[in-house]
Amino acid sequence: MKDLKKNDDIVYESDWLASNPYFYSTKTGASSLNINEVIAFDDSKLFNPEGLYNFLDYGYSVFEQTPVVNINFLPPASKLIRNKAGDLELKRMADPIEKWLNYYLNEAEIIDLIRHRVQSWEASLPSDQEIVLPLSGGFDSRLLLWCIKDKSRIRAFTYGISKEQFNSTEVSHARALAKTFNIRWEQIELGNFHRFLPDWDSLFGISTHSHGMYQQEFYEIIRTRLKGKKFALLSGIVGDIWAGSIPNRTIKSPLDIKKLGYSHGLSANIEKLKVKFSHDARDNFWEKNKEILQDHRFQNITSIRFKLILLCYLLKVPRQFGFQPWSPFLDIDIAMAMINLPASRRKNRIWQYDFFVKEGLDLENHGLLNNQSNSLDYEAQKNYPVPHLDSDILSDAFNTDYIKSINNRVGITRATEIQTHLLSISKLHRLFRKIGLKKDLHQKKAYAEYMCLKPIQEFLRK
Repeated sequence: MKDLKKNDDIVYESDWLASNPYFYSTKTGASSLNINEVIAFDDSKLFNPEGLYNFLDYGYSVFEQTPVVNINFLPPASKLIRNKAGDLELKRMADPIEKWLNYYLNEAEIIDLIRHRVQSWEASLPSDQEIVLPLSGGFDSRLLLWCIKDKSRIRAFTYGISKEQFNSTEVSHARALAKTFNIRWEQIELGNFHRFLPDWDSLFGISTHSHGMYQQEFYEIIRTRLKGKKFALLSGIVGDIWAGSIPNRTIKSPLDIKKLGYSHGLSANIEKLKVKFSHDARDNFWEKNKEILQDHRFQNITSIRFKLILLCYLLKVPRQFGFQPWSPFLDIDIAMAMINLPASRRKNRIWQYDFFVKEGLDLENHGLLNNQSNSLDYEAQKNYPVPHLDSDILSDAFNTDYIKSINNRVGITRATEIQTHLLSISKLHRLFRKIGLKKDLHQKKAYAEYMCLKPIQEFLRK
């Protein structure tokens, strides 16, 4: 793109990760942090075929495209400029990670850097301001809790994801940490978050799938237990990726790029899409990046850059309820120091585990309850069933039988409950997998497909 000139105005500048997605229309010149404010809904409801395909395949917008024609989003390290003629131009800056490729700290130095950064943020807050910490008990929130200097300021909250939330691993670990550090801690019961579907659409529209409303229920409940209007929030967003939670992947072709999407099965059946599409954006991305993607560090960075258009909800949802989130793991020096550690130490996050052993915080060895099953979506569907998709609205883009199939499978029936119970028994689960009976072929998969198609339906309905 053209260089920035004297009379050009910078509309928005993205950071090294594009952690706060910014959307713009190449047709109207509209731009906003909210995709709904950029789309001209009074115009024809036109899809970008490739953007729609990738949205369904990944579960969120990717390759700077959205499912809507002429609606794009800013890549990392870029500026959106309005020139003197009033037109928008995209200016890509030099990728800042290139300056950090040789930045190495040892493990102790990284821990000290994170602690220093957290305590500097802590000191920047009013001395009487409480610090809200979503405490899952996992490595990231565990480390952040350890870092905070004045533990008396902490208000920690945890939700469980197993059927009996009180006994889930998250709650069990958080309860132990609260006792160890003598902090104020509360468990939050979730299960009615489907009522937030309209609110989710207002925030995210067709930029990503509709799976994240549990965070809205979580923060709404927390909000009722706090006094005041604004609250400091310490977030562990993306810390797990930098630390080593994702293994190295083999990326040998454009098809392998999907591995970097880290979608967890939250996608739809692209074979049911009636719209013809190309793979130009994916192929262009491959040609530009195929060499550097052999480096695990670039794989990690690419995964985060892809998925932040979804994961930004970990920051955007709290803001919706008056929280002011901050995370040390969005700082480039911390991130690069972590991913530059030796692969053998990053594997399964051994370097962090060893630190917790030294500090007596290796909860995994403390004999605590360890129910790692995840039935949160399932129980929410029982408590507050999602409304059926409208096959008439979606018929121009999808096979009608596919929509009907999702509606038939997404509900909870007696047969579904029996199957889910049997599959929760580890020995039976292994047996069923051997004979080809997989849970994700039924209700769970339908739920994922539903959450991908729901934003598309709401876009067409407006």
